[in-house]
Amino acid sequence: MSIGNVVHWRVNEGLLFPLLPKAAGSAPLRAMYVTKKLWDLLRTSHEDPELEDRIGHLQADLEVFVESPSIDPKYLFLLYPTRDAVWEIRSTRPDPSIRVLGNFADRDVFIATHCALREELGGWESRQWKEVKRTAASRWRQLFHTYEPRKETDVKALVTGALDGKYFKTRA
Repeated sequence: MSIGNVVHWRVNEGLLFPLLPKAAGSAPLRAMYVTKKLWDLLRTSHEDPELEDRIGHLQADLEVFVESPSIDPKYLFLLYPTRDAVWEIRSTRPDPSIRVLGNFADRDVFIATHCALREELGGWESRQWKEVKRTAASRWRQLFHTYEPRKETDVKALVTGALDGKYFKTRA
């Protein structure tokens, strides 16, 4: 059985949801699946207009992964340590900046496990960063059990249309 089959089972079980572009006529180039909690955040109406606007921007930023012909290292970044294969998608505008964490199930297939406000994470080696990376790993295991995420540092092996650049940071 392939991990692709497991992804489709998790969709059928209501544990993962495919993120599809909202724009009419838009053709997906890659696939993103989000966990239920993240899906609920994106789909729920919020009474606070600023929060509603911010979540709308987050949705649009996530759709970039699905439909943009190119992906930039300012958008997608492999977190340290690289062996954990936890990536972040950066939704930086407007404030507050949001990080969506997840892993690659296959080339051009991203599983978004959860999100965090950047301002609450501290420095890149802080306890908060370690916690959100552990959460991504834990949620991956809950969804895929013995299947490992794709562990690549060559972003072009994971993402069609990845621009040249630095997609990860090594320890100083």
